[in-house]
Amino acid sequence: MPPQHGSATDLVAPRVSLDDADGRQAIDQVPGPLADFGSRTISFLVDYVAPAIVLNLLLSIAAVVGSPAWRPAMVVVGSLVLLSFLIWNSCHLQGTTGRSLGRRMAKTSLVTVQTGRPLGFGLALVRQICHVLEFGVGFLWPLWDGRRQTFADKIVDTVVIRADGSTEDRSSHRPS
Repeated sequence: MPPQHGSATDLVAPRVSLDDADGRQAIDQVPGPLADFGSRTISFLVDYVAPAIVLNLLLSIAAVVGSPAWRPAMVVVGSLVLLSFLIWNSCHLQGTTGRSLGRRMAKTSLVTVQTGRPLGFGLALVRQICHVLEFGVGFLWPLWDGRRQTFADKIVDTVVIRADGSTEDRSSHRPS
């Protein structure tokens, strides 16, 4: 049976050479055209900000409508549901397919530099823990990094590539 579009076997991309920040040829290559900062931001908003907003809205409605005695239980249950969603989306889905819900919308994939394939659940979990430890500072790092990596990407050796079928490499475009 042929692989479906968007499957893990469909994510292996041709390797692309990059120039470093000074315009010199980089020593290593990445497994495809790198995603731009805007695409990464869309993915972040869908994967993390939107679920947090939904949870807060539901908890606010429950606080107004429900009994005060139930509020702590609602917060605990809501937080556990949010955590379960984040683990499923960011570790399982993204780790096994390279594409979380936000990455699907942004048409990007998370792959390892070495293989060009999804990194697996374990490394995806390590990557998420690293994101928490970088206190949001690493989120901006792709703006000036030659491989457009966050600190967490550097630690687990991953890159975010465009998965829209485009072969044009826009990795040399840098904001001024």
